Amino acid sequence: MAKINMRGLNAEIAQKGYKIFKDKVTPRIEKQLKKETQKLLAAFESHPITQELEGGPSASNISSTLGGYGNLFTFIGFENGSDPISPIRSLLAKSIKIVSLRKKTNVLALQLKFSVPTQAEIEAVTPSTWSTDSWVEAVERGMSGLGRYLYSSDKNRFRTSRSGGGIEAAGEIRAASTSRPTPYVSKILSDMLSDIEASLKRL
Repeated sequence: MAKINMRGLNAEIAQKGYKIFKDKVTPRIEKQLKKETQKLLAAFESHPITQELEGGPSASNISSTLGGYGNLFTFIGFENGSDPISPIRSLLAKSIKIVSLRKKTNVLALQLKFSVPTQAEIEAVTPSTWSTDSWVEAVERGMSGLGRYLYSSDKNRFRTSRSGGGIEAAGEIRAASTSRPTPYVSKILSDMLSDIEASLKRL
């Protein structure tokens, strides 16, 4: 009776079936990662901090990071007319993608590696206007100076203001000295990883 080398047979089947399997699976993975990119961008765009900064110097403090007074755009000190959100949006839009899709040894299975945006990458494109830190990092941990922050929606009141609506007073004018620490990009990225892991398991 002839003996069949099952290990060798399985390896041969895996080798022949690999290309067919990869060709069918790759488009599904790419489609799912595009969906995850869209979800990531939607979560970013709908976040109160994003919307508040998009509102510029006349926005309301819908994120409640400043206790409802003024807004983050003027408190952080962005230049009037600048767009601090676009660099993050651009990074998020192109970061989730397949890096490699390789065959596992002697089995009909694939090993997927893909890239995702990281907190460090976000911080690299969000330099602060007043320190060496990232303004995203500062928002998440809380920023000092709230006690001296003066805000006015009248653009003519603070003519020396970089942002057009906020200045730093000479002394403390309110009890709260720091903005409220608020999970922002770190929470969005954490949710993204959980969503991707769950969605790829369902493919």
